Amino acid sequence: MDMEKTFYIIDDHEMLRVGTAAYIAAHSDWRSCGNAGDGDTALADFERLARAGTLPAVIICDLNFYGEDSGFALVKRMHALYPQQRIIVYSMFFAPGIVQNAMQDGACGYVSKIASSDELLCCMEHVLAGEVFIQNELQERLEQFNSFADALTHREKEVMDLLVRRMSNDQIAETLQLKRRAVENYISSIYDKTGINDRAELVKRFG
Repeated sequence: MDMEKTFYIIDDHEMLRVGTAAYIAAHSDWRSCGNAGDGDTALADFERLARAGTLPAVIICDLNFYGEDSGFALVKRMHALYPQQRIIVYSMFFAPGIVQNAMQDGACGYVSKIASSDELLCCMEHVLAGEVFIQNELQERLEQFNSFADALTHREKEVMDLLVRRMSNDQIAETLQLKRRAVENYISSIYDKTGINDRAELVKRFG
């Protein structure tokens, strides 16, 4: 049986989630099942919606919540608890490594908040149909990133992912529990393998 066109938004910016829901309702035949500003509220709502048999077909979720850990954990938990629901990440974060991680955690759609609202609607239609949808610009960046990443070791990929998030060498060292000198060596190897010898250019392409 086809799923109804229903959605639920999780975002800690009230104006954004209310405004996005209003736009979707006004410009399509999708219907809102509610919204939440944090993961705990969303999970409680979903328990109620599950009991009522009115779970939304699509979950639109941010990755950054004030005062909480990354939304990756929420995406992963939602996917584990409600595998039939289609999850779209709608975020200001669009580094290829972040997109890739979100998709691996259970998202089947990814749209940047700087994209047009119509692109979000397009994504909703695609994921409802059982397809994977990544905004065109992000898909191109992801493919280019993967072509470079194929030449990197696992640790180099980790360093590159943090580097394009604009972390300093000291921050990368602390995050990965490495010595600063080791981070510098990994970055030098990344430059050699990608042919990009400038930190700013890496950030520009993949950040």
